[in-house]
Amino acid sequence: MKIGSVFISHSAKEPDHSLTGSLAKVLESKGLNVWWDKQGLKGGDFFPVEILEAIIRQNFFIFIVSEHSICSEWCLRELTRATELRKDVKPLLLEPIPRERSPLALAGLQYVDIQSGLTDETKAGIFRALGLSHNVPEQVNQQDPFVRDGRLIKALADQLEYAKTFTNTLNMVLLLENIGNSCCETDRAREVIAGMRSDANCKNGMIDYDLVRSYLLNKWRGL
Repeated sequence: MKIGSVFISHSAKEPDHSLTGSLAKVLESKGLNVWWDKQGLKGGDFFPVEILEAIIRQNFFIFIVSEHSICSEWCLRELTRATELRKDVKPLLLEPIPRERSPLALAGLQYVDIQSGLTDETKAGIFRALGLSHNVPEQVNQQDPFVRDGRLIKALADQLEYAKTFTNTLNMVLLLENIGNSCCETDRAREVIAGMRSDANCKNGMIDYDLVRSYLLNKWRGL
């Protein structure tokens, strides 16, 4: 695992898209693991698995603030998911936006002003926002994989709490199970995830999201 992982939410329109590509290269050059939608996965009514998985997996969530992004249903969906998952959201101001039009999820957050582009000064500001110095060291202490998997289990449980407001099908549990298996790092997490669809988590012959959510949190804690 690299020194940090970042999801960049951006509009596919210009200049947002090109700036995001340049920003990704800057962050990767300093050793960060960066995910951004350079393949154009957005479309339709439902989140592609790749995007939801990436938001869950990455530590930081950068939101490129522009006229395009605040009008983009997809960007706002990503921001909503990141907020629900309690990700560390870092807004980068590409264009000035009236306060009354700024997404509520960004209220109270400190913006990094990048209206002048990716200069040495704005790059330094971005790294400070990520808790890193401009000259990032080659090696830093990594988090324990059990800590990361604990956050993953919590994220899966939180998604079930949200999902029950619009669905109760097994498909959502299967989706989260697949995401969990692809992201987890420890045998303990794999064991917990494997039990999501057990009979104990069903009621009246149907999967019960509340039972699955409680199971995930309690099983991980050893309760």
